[in-house]
Amino acid sequence: MKKTEVFNLKAGEWKPHPTSPGVFVNPVLSGEEGLGFKTMYAKIVPDGEILVHTHDVTEVFYFINGTGSVLVNGERKECGEGTVVVAPAEVEHGVKNNTEKDIYLLANFES
Repeated sequence: MKKTEVFNLKAGEWKPHPTSPGVFVNPVLSGEEGLGFKTMYAKIVPDGEILVHTHDVTEVFYFINGTGSVLVNGERKECGEGTVVVAPAEVEHGVKNNTEKDIYLLANFES
């Protein structure tokens, strides 16, 4: 990609996450653009959860809206709008929505 691009997060299509109940994803950048990262827009409905997992690359995710319980260094921490979480490669992390409102995250991964 050699030009500035503009993406409307609300224009994409939500698809159920294959392994995390109550989680829906909307791919923004696939990683094939040659930028060195890929980006996903994620929605976690009430009682939904991104199950505890690891990646072989670093993930940085940003809470756009909502509040969730995030596994950070083996402990649960409440994180909300404006919070940025950095999960290094091979470090366990996950997000649980214990509220009555949807959580919206923007997640970036090295590619």
